[in-house]
Amino acid sequence: MLASAPDQAPSPEVERALGSISTMVLVALIFAILALIGEIVALGYVIFVGVAISKLGVAGQAASAELGFIGFLLLVFLIIDVLVVRRTWKMYSAAKNGDIAALKSLNSIGWAIVALIFSGVIPGVLLLIAHGRIEDLPSPQV
Repeated sequence: MLASAPDQAPSPEVERALGSISTMVLVALIFAILALIGEIVALGYVIFVGVAISKLGVAGQAASAELGFIGFLLLVFLIIDVLVVRRTWKMYSAAKNGDIAALKSLNSIGWAIVALIFSGVIPGVLLLIAHGRIEDLPSPQV
């Protein structure tokens, strides 16, 4: 376990660990934002196609229902991905500022799995790896 004395600047090992964690969380954040942009584009495309087929009258109710279902799923993914991006941003800020207490409070396997499912493989895997490294950080002394 990495340790530093209370009321002192973090040790070089802790600084290095925070830098590594910060980089991993930043890359996870970037890929989660890219997933968010992709979801917005896909939702816009589904809405465009839905409007186009309804105006042209080229599709039946089944096709409209399928597009509605796809749009609903994309909206759910979009909302959850926004939450993942927000939490990952908070983790990045805490790691960048050296706030170990906040970083440990935001560290969660559950959110890493949610990121894996809703934001993509790269953000989820990076947050899972960062989880172990965050757990290895020393607990802040009060």
